[in-house]
Amino acid sequence: MDWDTAKQILHHIGQGIPLFLAAVTALALARLVLVHSTSFNPGSELFENPNPAYAVAFGGFLLGAGLALSGTFFGGRGNVELEAIGRLLIEGVLVVALLRVSILINDRFILHSFKIDKEIGEDRNLGVGFCVAGSSIACGVILNGAMTGYSRDFLHGLRDTVLFWLVAQIILVIACIAYRGIMRYDVHRLIEYDDNTAVGIGFGGFLIGMGVVLRSALLHSGKGALGAELAISAFLALMAASLLVSVNTLVLRLLFPKTSYEDEVEMNGNVAVAVIAACATVSAALFLASILQRVPPP
Repeated sequence: MDWDTAKQILHHIGQGIPLFLAAVTALALARLVLVHSTSFNPGSELFENPNPAYAVAFGGFLLGAGLALSGTFFGGRGNVELEAIGRLLIEGVLVVALLRVSILINDRFILHSFKIDKEIGEDRNLGVGFCVAGSSIACGVILNGAMTGYSRDFLHGLRDTVLFWLVAQIILVIACIAYRGIMRYDVHRLIEYDDNTAVGIGFGGFLIGMGVVLRSALLHSGKGALGAELAISAFLALMAASLLVSVNTLVLRLLFPKTSYEDEVEMNGNVAVAVIAACATVSAALFLASILQRVPPP
């Protein structure tokens, strides 16, 4: 490597450092929002009387925020430095707000039969913690994809991000209903009454996988009319969700040909099997995302 190439690399890194610091600031904001918008006391839950369920949910939220915030770097290098930092911070605030709303959506529509705060705070339910973490990571991945779109200007970009995120969020809820329908056990009952961690891990892995495929439906959107672009993304998202729900069943059968995945997690609470299944689901989602994502416009 010659000196000119090294200087170009160092200059490229130097340009990105202010954006990195702005993103870290936004991540710190995400932490503050979660801490002050819930009834939990982080000091008590993490240090005085460690609560693994809270740690998993909190960590998942921060990871989801990081994944979402990484999408705010899209197109930022070409702007004036202060302008790029300002835009990233504004987008960061929007991302944090939408990510927080995703947990409320999870509470109201995905895990609707019980209260998340009670299950995590009072019951220390690890299954619920993994579900919340999976939902947060899925939303972070979806927001990352929404940030890669093309809009007329910055303000329209903020609007478009919300609209494309909302489309994907609706499909995510529908996919979760379908997931609960095809499983031979009651996901809610096992998580709430049995504190079944294995079921929570499996469901959380499915949520992450769904976020991955839904992101592919949002990538590089926005070049055409808004209505048409939303319709295309909704169609791709529905197709992606349907494929993952179907493929997930096949993946579980191939992974465990001599035993029943449902029996292992329902009857035995087999965390080992659930972890393998969750990772395989995310892997399958990555394969599907590669064939479903839009081709970047010229």
